[in-house]
Amino acid sequence: METTDNKKSNKILYEIRDMLTGAAFPVMLQLIFSTSIILFADYNEEPVLQVFVLVFGEILLAGAYVVFGRQNGLAAYRRTVLGEKKRAVGTADKRALYKTGEYALWKGFVIGAVSCVPFVVFQFIQCVAPNIVCEFILKYAFGWAVYPFIVISEAPSVGNLSPWLNFIWVVIPVCIHALAYYMGARGEKKRQSKVEEAQKIKDKPKR
Repeated sequence: METTDNKKSNKILYEIRDMLTGAAFPVMLQLIFSTSIILFADYNEEPVLQVFVLVFGEILLAGAYVVFGRQNGLAAYRRTVLGEKKRAVGTADKRALYKTGEYALWKGFVIGAVSCVPFVVFQFIQCVAPNIVCEFILKYAFGWAVYPFIVISEAPSVGNLSPWLNFIWVVIPVCIHALAYYMGARGEKKRQSKVEEAQKIKDKPKR
């Protein structure tokens, strides 16, 4: 028999694992786009082309967050429906009993934030104790959050900007993922409602 504390601990562990799974692909895409498209901007001395490449890379990354955010929301709502059905018949499935991975809007923000944790860690270290290792990792792995202000600082009237400003860019993927997460769940809810209505009409006895 599980104690209340064990239930809470297990629920937290299940939720953390689910969120890490949801954040895995966005993290991979950050690395892919940063080491390819966005990094290409660093090798161009032409300002117009540099800005174009950077903006193009940021748009692609935002689009990827929309796709994965929507998929995470859709999957979460499906688990919610399935969990409700399991609980209604007295299931022993712990994931269903704990409501692990089921839809909740706050999870859309948290999953997006979790995907930015690697960048936040290296950027914080770089701000507190600047070093060549973190500088290299930030430029080559997290260019999506580093290059925008590097490009802006190259303007004659701007000059060097504080590295702490880079944290501002975290807000964008987090909010995009949360919105897409909500839209994915909403779309799946509508789809399932239509399926239920169609099933009711099909099961309705004919006179």
